[in-house]
Amino acid sequence: MFVKNAWYVIAMPHEVIDSPRSRTVCGDKIVLYRTLDGSVVALFDECPHRRYPLSRGTVKGDQIECGYHGFCFGQFGECTHVPGVNKISSKLNGRCYPVVEKYDWVWIWPGDVALADPAKIPDMNWITATGWTGDGGLIELDCHYQLQSDNLLDLTHEAFVHKRTIGNPAVAETPMTARRDGDRVHVDRIMRDIPAPPLFQQVRNFAGNIDRYQMVSFEAPANIWIDAFAYPAGTEDAERGMRWMVMNSITPCTEDTSLYFYFLSRNFDIADQELTDMIEAQLHMTLLEDKVVLEEQQRVIAGDDPTGARLTVSACDAGNVYARRIVQERIAGEAGARIAAE
Repeated sequence: MFVKNAWYVIAMPHEVIDSPRSRTVCGDKIVLYRTLDGSVVALFDECPHRRYPLSRGTVKGDQIECGYHGFCFGQFGECTHVPGVNKISSKLNGRCYPVVEKYDWVWIWPGDVALADPAKIPDMNWITATGWTGDGGLIELDCHYQLQSDNLLDLTHEAFVHKRTIGNPAVAETPMTARRDGDRVHVDRIMRDIPAPPLFQQVRNFAGNIDRYQMVSFEAPANIWIDAFAYPAGTEDAERGMRWMVMNSITPCTEDTSLYFYFLSRNFDIADQELTDMIEAQLHMTLLEDKVVLEEQQRVIAGDDPTGARLTVSACDAGNVYARRIVQERIAGEAGARIAAE
């Protein structure tokens, strides 16, 4: 059902503090907390004794104490204390997950620990890069994670769902091109000599029509970059144009719930905090419009196929088809590796 050998975003740094927080990733319930030196700990959210959630317990220094019988566990899942017992059985040790803070997100690896290479964390450098600024957030979605992946790979819907901000008819009427390059997918749409959508007009006050570019990239399981830029029509005048990179990372929780982390970073007017706040407010409103659509989709298809795999495919879905194919190949490859190891 899920690609396990991958890095997923589980939280933003400010969400992880010195008290337990529970999150679910790829069906695994996980408890997060920080140690005294600020390191993030991620453990399976069950006490091995009576399966009571550790997230209902208390963080004490670098350890977490179960709220049921007082068993304590260290940051690597080892049981360190059992009230009234001197010799502790190794059967009481819990599972620890690899976790890394990078690009102002907290990443977790729910698969084979031996394969957890931090160098494989998707490149979201625009979040922290010099010369770029922006803001982002988290939206919890009651839908299968691939519905949001589909949504971001096919931006045709902007013309109908996001009329107040980034949409106009040109997005739907201009054909896009899609291609697969190994384990990546690219979907490009270039719109020539069109009116600027409302948010673009607010941000740059274009005097006339624009040339608008949407260059979308996908990396499995569900990381998507939208390189969006625009110039006055017929030019490539960066001084009067605009460019931002929208980074999206979608984390499957269960078969019908997911976490959607996003960040919009721009390379113009980077000292203007009011502009940053305005763009984030508009973007968040836009993404909540997506949430309504996606959750309604999930409700409709849930009785037939919770993954949405039986949706009808049209020309604009070429990128989605490539992306889903890559994910299925990854899932099948992990299943084959498990069978070979048994």
